[in-house]
Amino acid sequence: MNKKIIFIMDYTFKEIKGGAELNTETLSEAIKKKGYDVSVIKSAAATVEFLTENKYSKFIFGNFILLPESSKRYAIENLDYLIYEQDHKYLKTRNPIFFVNFQAPKEALMNLDFYKGAKKVMLLTKLAKDVFVKNTKLENVHNLGCSIWSKNDLFVMRENCHNEKKQIVAILDSDNPIKKREKCIEYCIKNNLPYNLLKDKNFHNFIKKLSSYERLVFYTGHLETCARILVEAKMLNVKVTYQKELIGAASESWFELSGEKLIDKIEEICHNMPKQVLGLIYD
Repeated sequence: MNKKIIFIMDYTFKEIKGGAELNTETLSEAIKKKGYDVSVIKSAAATVEFLTENKYSKFIFGNFILLPESSKRYAIENLDYLIYEQDHKYLKTRNPIFFVNFQAPKEALMNLDFYKGAKKVMLLTKLAKDVFVKNTKLENVHNLGCSIWSKNDLFVMRENCHNEKKQIVAILDSDNPIKKREKCIEYCIKNNLPYNLLKDKNFHNFIKKLSSYERLVFYTGHLETCARILVEAKMLNVKVTYQKELIGAASESWFELSGEKLIDKIEEICHNMPKQVLGLIYD
């Protein structure tokens, strides 16, 4: 059995501190620890020549906006691959909230042949899967059931989940307009809630800071395929205010849990996820 697996992604987590980048790198490391030869390649470098040289490897495509169209066509015809879908790259807008019931017209769809050619398209949550299927009508889909965290990340969650809470609301201090920082601020002002803007480039430092707040207010202008920050807040026993209809994690039964019970559940999901993925690509 060929145990070489190549992950394709637009940017590394060092370049962009995004959830999709962190998920892809964490999943690739978890599979590597299972004894597989794992490489992470940026999508712009995944030329037809590169794919041809590695055609007998297994491929997992994460974000692929920078993947050449010629490489997509080659993959469809020649490769065994999965797609790790954490966004909405089947839509030209990459955001289904612009459409009634999250259903786009045919002319707004894209990349359908690439998705159809995958052995499986892996989605993070039930909501993400349902919206993907509603739009693409494809059946080669699999719900992983969550994002993924490393053992060390979950240890930090457990270590900080019982920290004393101050009676202040936390708001993610992000310049990304999708994260609706100003709307969160307006909510706090309207409801007379004291708040702090929260950010830290070091993930574990961010978690420690977040654990000291009573509540996180998080609004989004995007259908979040999971919303890691809300799961992290709940693992830390921080209450959350959010838009349920736009949050993938809220469609999963485990989202009703919090604190150590939620950490236990996420730990179980993350432990089993590499096995899930390997089963899909070697099926």
